[in-house]
Amino acid sequence: MDAGEISLADITRKFTQELHANEIILLSYYIAAINIEATFDEINGDEEVYVPFEGIVLTDTFESTEIEDTLDDDYFGTNDERLKRQQEVPITAIIGNPPYSTGQKSENDNNQNLKYPKLEEAIRQTYAKYSAVKNKNSLYDSYIEAFRWASDRIKDNGVIGFVSNGQFIDSRAAHGMRKVFHDEFNHLYIFNLRGDQRTQGENSKREGGKIFGSGSRTPIAISILVKDGSELHQIHYKDVGDYLSRDEKLDILKETRTVANVAWEKIVPDGNNDWINQRDEKYEKYLSLDGGVFESRTTGVTSQRDSWVYGFSGTKVAKNAETLIQNYNSELTRLKDAANPVDNINQSEVFVKWSRELKDLFAKGIELEFDKENIVIAMYRPFTKKYLYYGDKVVDYRRHFFRDFNTGKEMITTLGPGAKRDFSALAINSIPDSGMMNGRTQVFLKDLASKGTLLLETNPEMSNIKGLAINEYGLTTEEVYYYVYAVMHSEGYLQKYKFNLNKSLARIPKVKHAKQFVEIGRKLAQLHLAYEEQTPYSEVQVQYLSNEPSYRVEKMKHPKKKNHQGKSVDDLSVIVYNDTITIKNIPEKAYEYIVNGSSAIKWIIDQYQVKTDKKSGITDDPNDFSDDPKYILNLLLSVITVSIRTIELIDELPPFEVTE
Repeated sequence: MDAGEISLADITRKFTQELHANEIILLSYYIAAINIEATFDEINGDEEVYVPFEGIVLTDTFESTEIEDTLDDDYFGTNDERLKRQQEVPITAIIGNPPYSTGQKSENDNNQNLKYPKLEEAIRQTYAKYSAVKNKNSLYDSYIEAFRWASDRIKDNGVIGFVSNGQFIDSRAAHGMRKVFHDEFNHLYIFNLRGDQRTQGENSKREGGKIFGSGSRTPIAISILVKDGSELHQIHYKDVGDYLSRDEKLDILKETRTVANVAWEKIVPDGNNDWINQRDEKYEKYLSLDGGVFESRTTGVTSQRDSWVYGFSGTKVAKNAETLIQNYNSELTRLKDAANPVDNINQSEVFVKWSRELKDLFAKGIELEFDKENIVIAMYRPFTKKYLYYGDKVVDYRRHFFRDFNTGKEMITTLGPGAKRDFSALAINSIPDSGMMNGRTQVFLKDLASKGTLLLETNPEMSNIKGLAINEYGLTTEEVYYYVYAVMHSEGYLQKYKFNLNKSLARIPKVKHAKQFVEIGRKLAQLHLAYEEQTPYSEVQVQYLSNEPSYRVEKMKHPKKKNHQGKSVDDLSVIVYNDTITIKNIPEKAYEYIVNGSSAIKWIIDQYQVKTDKKSGITDDPNDFSDDPKYILNLLLSVITVSIRTIELIDELPPFEVTE
């Protein structure tokens, strides 16, 4: 107005005829109405009467286009009239901060997301249709529903402006969404504010501050999507930058002010509909671990109730599992005559940790049985073994490659596609949990079982290595296994194919000096399998602060020191084991060995501490794992050696040179 570009009459017309707002929470509805009215009143001047805002509707925006009437009675008649009026007029601009929620966090919550059949069908016919991933649940996140709803509401011309979850920018599941955005809109302006705290280590630091403060862990993006009827389809992208605090990011936005002031980068999508972190196209020609190198693949165990079935004490795990089973069966008895028994179950996680699968069993009236023979050793996290109650039905996804597993079978585990951490691989010989590799543990067994059972004693004739790989690499069956393991530790490989490895299953090229890779791969695998048995590194010192030291651990930690900038940081050369034992002179190199986003040493510090699960109340004590009181101390010293030796072996690998 001050510049003369719009008049009071223009603003009045917008306020009374063209501005609309929806809110389903009653308090938020009144606050929004008051804020809009107060802003107009300020513009309108003191001499004019206060004008109520009649464009706001008490409604669920998504639900409003699913049914004819939202609140069809006398009390809400005015509300319905407003909604009908809103639905009848064209909308050319939609602005919002949509919520983001893929679903309830726990079946014990009994708080599932609302269903919007028409909207979900629109997503199926667009974003999901062009997505190649099998699990498309994330495409029905509320913020993605908001994009789909708004895209349809503005029809062929208009603008959408959202501050939203920014995962769609690079998510593997969202490549169909990115394709449809590019096809449907003429101009996409995407300002990536980062802040993804589901990452770890240096990646987390690089993501910087969280835009919405401590309660938010997701990346945030500002998206302005324009349909103008032209033939252009352009993506304008801006990354806010690395290592910026929340305040620094907000200052950049304040200084930028408008789209015109942003130094946009024009993005051309690749064949995978990737906008950023685009993949190396040659990579797709190499043999995939799944079906190219190995005959079969499986994934890690998913229990859905870890605190009940995992633990450092086999006795306590058995007791916890038996208690859960007894509680479940008692509910079956209590509700056997109920019309809808699942609706009336005890939802307390102190009683039973429910899951969709367990509720399905309950609905069918199936009892659970406890069997102490189901207690096995599993690799819960890298270099962290726990006892597992590996019972059918109590563990939701057992991954049946692992039946009758107590035979020390070797396997290579890797991060799967879509992980928020840089790719890594680890050779193990215990049942792996899905969380061992960021909830996406991919498992490639060295040997398969003969027909009829899935894992028997080692049988050379039942190798899991395909003949295709033997011919491609010119190696023996066993050599292929170690060759693959070495390649996946090569810095050249990890850097060159970083984005491919984050977005698809690993593929292994044929490289020069293959035999050297085989030998180092063999040494790496043997080292990692024997991670509990290594001699302490000669330079590392164990300081005993008592003549009768305790070997019990509560929580290990690094002491603090001042860095060059005078900032207090962890002194990684020292680990305070407990009040009576300190480990000193740990080489910095030891922390360079990273598995699943953290150093091997950090995994020991993080996992080997006494923890009580808040929801179940179950305490897990690492001191219970072994009869040897020095087990945890010796494990830590051994893993320090493993870390240093791993880096030395990686440094011995030949240069990464692909043979085309």
